[in-house]
Amino acid sequence: MPTSALSPHAPLQTGAATARHAHAASQTVTRSAALDDFDAVNELHERCSLQTRFARYLAARRSLSLSEFVHLTRPDRSLTWVTHPKDIPDKIIATMNLVRTAEANAAELGIMIEDAWQSRGLGTSLVQFARTQARGFGCSSIVVLTSSDNVRVLKIMRSLGRLAVQGSTVDFTVCVG
Repeated sequence: MPTSALSPHAPLQTGAATARHAHAASQTVTRSAALDDFDAVNELHERCSLQTRFARYLAARRSLSLSEFVHLTRPDRSLTWVTHPKDIPDKIIATMNLVRTAEANAAELGIMIEDAWQSRGLGTSLVQFARTQARGFGCSSIVVLTSSDNVRVLKIMRSLGRLAVQGSTVDFTVCVG
């Protein structure tokens, strides 16, 4: 159900990719996000631990504002997906996005998976899915910025690209072509 905070004048996600991704091992489905997912995405934030939210944002974010979510669901600026258990489509357990950067043909990858759903191979599957979708978004590379203690993301990214360690942060660039 749409959030009551949504204005009838808010930009709608039109022409966005309708790609879907099924992850058999975790029995989940990933689909393009829509403005109607705003409340469910913030409920996901509430269920995630401080550590998980910090790993995603490098800050202790508790939620997204409506304007941030509108930005993330604008297909000219970003691709955003939500993941839910196969049999419970209203329960968002992960969110992922590719946001265009100032660098031509590059997008920044962000991913957050609810704590109870981590360490099941879902993150690796989602990153591989984003990598294939990036081509259609006009990107030849994706960039990931994370903390040097985010072992889950480091493990995924080491298998895909080169990394540059800068103190407590790690900057990865992954070619998608």
